[in-house]
Amino acid sequence: MTQLSKRLLVLRAFLDDAAHLKPDAVAKSGLDASFKVLVAAQRIAADEVGELLLSPGFGLWAMHCLRRLHGTVTSPTPIEDDLAGLGTLAVVAALRTGLDAEVTLLISGSELVLPTLGRYRGELTGWARARTAGRMLTIRSADPADGRPVRIDWQRPAQPGRSGPGGADAGWEPVPVLGSEADGGRIDLRLDFHDPARRWLDLPMTAEVEPDAVELWQQRIDEGWRILRRHDPPAAEALAAGLTTIFPLRVTSEATELSASAGEAFGAVAMTLPKDGLSCAAALIHEFQHNKLSALLDLVTLFESVEGRLFYAPWRADPRPLPGLLQGAYAYLGLVDFWNFQRRVLSEPDYAHFEFARWREEVWRVLVTIRLSGALTPLGLRFIDGMRTVIGRHRQAAVPAEPRRLARQISLDTWTTWRLCNLEPAADQVAALAEAWAKGRQAPAGMRVDAGVRPGSRGLVHSARLDLVHLRLNEPKVFAAAREGVPGVLEQEFSLADRAHAFGDVHLAAAAYKQEIAGDPDRLGAWAGLALCRRETDPGGSRILIAHPELVRAVHRGIEELTGKRIDPDALTSWLPEPVPAGTTTGTTEL
Repeated sequence: MTQLSKRLLVLRAFLDDAAHLKPDAVAKSGLDASFKVLVAAQRIAADEVGELLLSPGFGLWAMHCLRRLHGTVTSPTPIEDDLAGLGTLAVVAALRTGLDAEVTLLISGSELVLPTLGRYRGELTGWARARTAGRMLTIRSADPADGRPVRIDWQRPAQPGRSGPGGADAGWEPVPVLGSEADGGRIDLRLDFHDPARRWLDLPMTAEVEPDAVELWQQRIDEGWRILRRHDPPAAEALAAGLTTIFPLRVTSEATELSASAGEAFGAVAMTLPKDGLSCAAALIHEFQHNKLSALLDLVTLFESVEGRLFYAPWRADPRPLPGLLQGAYAYLGLVDFWNFQRRVLSEPDYAHFEFARWREEVWRVLVTIRLSGALTPLGLRFIDGMRTVIGRHRQAAVPAEPRRLARQISLDTWTTWRLCNLEPAADQVAALAEAWAKGRQAPAGMRVDAGVRPGSRGLVHSARLDLVHLRLNEPKVFAAAREGVPGVLEQEFSLADRAHAFGDVHLAAAAYKQEIAGDPDRLGAWAGLALCRRETDPGGSRILIAHPELVRAVHRGIEELTGKRIDPDALTSWLPEPVPAGTTTGTTEL
């Protein structure tokens, strides 16, 4: 009911603001008439209209229109084109409730999308009038000279290239529904690659999903739903009630598996086709956690505004504000419980052990950072302490040594790379150190070095070393063959340094990382790899590189700018003093 109340308030605000700010656009789009149809449909079947208002696409559309009305977003299309979106919702409400009605529609690019139902592709384009009678929809161009009317039987899709039953035109494509049952529970998710509102999520949306791919999606949902029902039936039931829609994403060069969600699209998960049922179940849990927390934040205030402050988030390559930090911690808290269960039931549990060990520690650190931020309200403190209690119990659980070691290694790798990408030591202090080296002087002792945030590229955490850990845990025979030097077993190219590190030859890996740095000092992965190696080979003498890799790299670059020479990173590390930490603006803690 909370989300429905929110949507109704947004709709009211949108209608009032549109009438006040854009009366001409309201008239052209038929906005008032569309709203009257919604009201009439609600009187017939309030639940049906409520379900439409709760659809993720409506939430995205309404907030986009509000932003356009107030000038916080711009668009090259006329505002009336966006306002016309309410007409499609009114048509769906009329069709679902059996209401006879007539509304104004805008058909864009010869394609008409009816939210939650499907889309029609035909010859009509531009402004049109739609008439609903029973279960049939008839559409006529606003220009009487633009051809014959189109009839759509939305409950019975026509065969391509032929007229459908009762004279309905071909070209209607319903939204596929992925339904699955397991252990007495059922889930139904619309695979919606039609709704144009999904573009406002600014994600790599899939333009089309072919029938064969729909079948693959169905298989993954079947597999994932069985896993969810076995893991936690009450939680699976809540997930099935809360999620209604999948917006399919395409694979990109940055991410072969991706999932996301937004509070304005409550009930939706945007995700790539999962590689298996386990990935599907994990993605649904992760995004449902986000949905739940977003809904909670609509009701209560957990933290005060902390504008300008950014924090380390181990699941992101870039710094995150406090709301993002809390969202991630809550999402991964759900996954910690999920992996804890999977490591007890899977026949080959090493990957589950690794994920459990990695995220229980990362979530704990993030919760400490949030609690020390000073931004939590009393209710926020209570909420965070509840999360800490849950994760604290998980931290007491035993994990086999190898997955636990690999989890810590990846956590260190992620933290080191993040510092290299996002922290910048004070320029005057870096210049002083570079000048001292160039003049052959001893480094000043006890130097305090401040580091400010200079956010790097946005995105999720990804590295070749993480890929190799996943290979080691998920395909141990392939990993073993690669370690033995069998050619052609690795599907992707890995550097000599990363392979040596993964195979346990730390000295070879360190030498190879240094060679990479000599060739290109901006290879941040090589600096992080070298720091990881020195943790094992020289933890005492390399403390500055291990704790403050961004300082070593910055001074290395400064010396090259002064002298024209690229010096040995180990030599610089030995020369540099260990600074007294003056803190950063990121709220990070060392590992």
